Amino acid sequence: MILNGRVFNPGEMRTTITLENRSVSTETGGFKSPTWTPIVCVRAKWINAHGSEVWAADAVQAQQPATVTMRYQAGFDSTCAVTKDEKRFEVIGSVDDIENRHEYMQFKVRLMRNG
Repeated sequence: MILNGRVFNPGEMRTTITLENRSVSTETGGFKSPTWTPIVCVRAKWINAHGSEVWAADAVQAQQPATVTMRYQAGFDSTCAVTKDEKRFEVIGSVDDIENRHEYMQFKVRLMRNG
């Protein structure tokens, strides 16, 4: 398959990740805290940032930045989170529905500091 002008092999999607929705719950004393509800477990292509990408990520204080490519999931957007190896990552920026074909999506993530 051709994806963004390059040949894409779906066999490269070897990493298992869990997509999560954010909701807010009210704790004792009226404090609000985010809670995360799993949506679905999927396979994705996970590429850790390296080289000059790491320097750019350091400029925005991104920890463990990565680029994720996965099959299209309706309802997944930049307010959601991704869990990999029991670590929760937040989506940086927007989620790209590649070529608006509803086949694959790509986005950048970084390790969440809290939550």
